Amino acid sequence: MTTHRLSPQRLADEHGWVLVSATILTLLMLAIALVAAGLIDNGTRRTREQRERESALNVDEGVLYAQSLVMQTAWPSANEIDPVTGREQYYPVKCTSSSSDRRCPNPASLVAANSGSPGSAVFANVDELANVTWQTKVRDNGGALATAYDPAQADASQGAGCPIPAALAGSTACTYDANRDRELWVQSQAIVRGKPRNVVARLRLEQLVESVPRTAVVSGALSITNSGNHNNTPIIDATGSQVLVRCADANDTKCANFKPVQVTPGVPRSDATAPNLMDAEMLQRFKQRAIMDGNYYPGCPTDPWDLSGRVVWVEGCTSPPSLANRVPTTPCGPNKPPGLDPDCVNSETNPGLLIWHCGIAEMSGGWSYRGLLYVVNNSDGTCAPSMPARGDGTCSTANAADHNRDAIITDGGFGVWGVVAVDGAACLKLGSNGIQVTFDRRVFDAVESYGTVGLVQNTWRELNPKAF
Repeated sequence: MTTHRLSPQRLADEHGWVLVSATILTLLMLAIALVAAGLIDNGTRRTREQRERESALNVDEGVLYAQSLVMQTAWPSANEIDPVTGREQYYPVKCTSSSSDRRCPNPASLVAANSGSPGSAVFANVDELANVTWQTKVRDNGGALATAYDPAQADASQGAGCPIPAALAGSTACTYDANRDRELWVQSQAIVRGKPRNVVARLRLEQLVESVPRTAVVSGALSITNSGNHNNTPIIDATGSQVLVRCADANDTKCANFKPVQVTPGVPRSDATAPNLMDAEMLQRFKQRAIMDGNYYPGCPTDPWDLSGRVVWVEGCTSPPSLANRVPTTPCGPNKPPGLDPDCVNSETNPGLLIWHCGIAEMSGGWSYRGLLYVVNNSDGTCAPSMPARGDGTCSTANAADHNRDAIITDGGFGVWGVVAVDGAACLKLGSNGIQVTFDRRVFDAVESYGTVGLVQNTWRELNPKAF
């Protein structure tokens, strides 16, 4: 058998394929690594984009709800300037992240990118530190937007149903609650690092039913000044409730001055602990509603003086004029109680709340107020020093020129179909030819202030990101 031996030269030969194989394997591994790195980078990029889109949606919703908070204290109710505050009652065509308008969300408190104090902003994550913009639109739910929101119709005219304020000349957008149903569309768009999101919702100004003492008549003292043939004429019909006075003794004529039959059923009851109708916080809510509704009146009435409305607030009337034949009225309707004048402020189905905050109310003339007539008599301590709380638990004499003890004086056929309330120790002085107060508990349904601005269920939706 022949034996073959490898020579030393062949053993040292380096011309084989090992190096080639190793190089190919290295290249393959490098290619796989590059592909894997690309996949990881793409996944990271997609994760970042998704995070940015989520941040944009969070900002967008936050802006929408920030707009609702502004609307809660400044509901756009008309195309006019508020005569009390001097502020616009309509909204701008749009708000932006660079706006400083009081009717717009505050940019400084929303997103860090738009704030001089980023640390105090609501939205301040890494995506919201720069390159963020947003804008909002407020629109009435009328015209082409009555049933659903169409971004293409958001700036379209609603015609005669929405007169455009002079300050917005050139625009046709309806930026206030023209149909007065307490509902508005709000569209908001936010762009975070180039990623836009766009949402819309219909928002409603909620009404808050307030709880108040349900007494037909309550005051510090009571005086019915009818005389002669009217001694036996009913003046207060409190059937279903009662008449309360806060003075010490309802049998004392200085506390409750009346003749038999003038108060029915029974007689006034003395209750020194009888609470005021409202506390200071509740009063503030009703004042805010009156302002938002355009029913806030500083000072005394001017001719004509419209007292109709769900909530009307009169502030600081120290020398009230005669309201006879100066108050717009409407027929009370067939269910008006006997004895009251047939011409009413408000109606049977829509009673109101008339709040006389400071000063004295003198109601005269042939008309009836349908609702709750309430004289606050500075019970909240916010009236000017020249208008302190009135009364000492007694009433002024019949023909006194100085009525510092009295909060309400009525005569000449004026009446109330509902409830009369006077806070504190002041006197309710009634002097007419017939019935002046007829109790109706239904008017308590009108004691509603405004609460929050909330989202109408099933109206939130996301729009085309660029449809603004």
